[in-house]
Amino acid sequence: MLEPISIGTYTNPHLVFKRLNNEFKILQSEGFPLILDVDKVGEITFMDCLFRHKEGFSVDDTFNIVKFSIANCLAEIIIEEWEMLLIRKIVRDNFYYYTQEEKQAILNKTKKILNPIGLNPYHQKQRKEEIRLKVLDYLERHKKLIIEGFINFRLKEYQGNLENVVNSAVDEFLMEKEYLEFIRLLKYFVEIQEPRVQKVQIVFKQNGKFLLLDEVDEPIKHECLDGLVVDLLENEINYEDLLISALITLAPRELLIHKEANGETGEAIKTIENVFGSRVVNCSGCQKCGSKD
Repeated sequence: MLEPISIGTYTNPHLVFKRLNNEFKILQSEGFPLILDVDKVGEITFMDCLFRHKEGFSVDDTFNIVKFSIANCLAEIIIEEWEMLLIRKIVRDNFYYYTQEEKQAILNKTKKILNPIGLNPYHQKQRKEEIRLKVLDYLERHKKLIIEGFINFRLKEYQGNLENVVNSAVDEFLMEKEYLEFIRLLKYFVEIQEPRVQKVQIVFKQNGKFLLLDEVDEPIKHECLDGLVVDLLENEINYEDLLISALITLAPRELLIHKEANGETGEAIKTIENVFGSRVVNCSGCQKCGSKD
């Protein structure tokens, strides 16, 4: 019998045993003589991986195969079971002043950043591979690994990356919160003032600019816009800001949105729909939508 590899934990030993046992069943089905024994020392439960070398394989080859199997299993366990525990701890320790609802929103955003649809510089497979290599390196020199201690002392870079992701999620959360407050104020301004015009048509152009037309397709020239445009241009406000400010000032009863093919709208349409709600109608297609510069 070769020197056993012991994996210890005090967090969820039943889960770790189940995952390791399932991993070992694969090796056992391939003829590797393995036994997974359980030994409790104080609060820590150790899973002792007992094995002999397989006929036709050298001792080193047998050890490396078992070691690779354990490393792969532990990497999966840390990613799938411990990662959210670590993230919750980061949120709890660093952002304790947020409400429970706000903390949950931050957690949800963190999950989306970590595991997006498509590729990401720090997506799940890459994180798993980084941890697997750390476990392999550790098991080259040590035959006993306690998961919690390994995470705390050997995966500091991984934890730092998780903390950076949480910080990014918090930034997104704050920006979204500011945006929602911005929308709330704009809706309030729209609701309290009387409409100055009956209808405004917005044509989003291919160059990112826009046209404002009245109900008879004439460019809107309204005295209430004169000072607004001068003020905005002097302060180097972009076209989207200019558009939203103009619409808030006009407060039309109806908004009809036209969009040229490949017309650039950015976040403008989303903001307009959020502020003006049922007043907004999206054109299903007309000459203005198909016009070119």
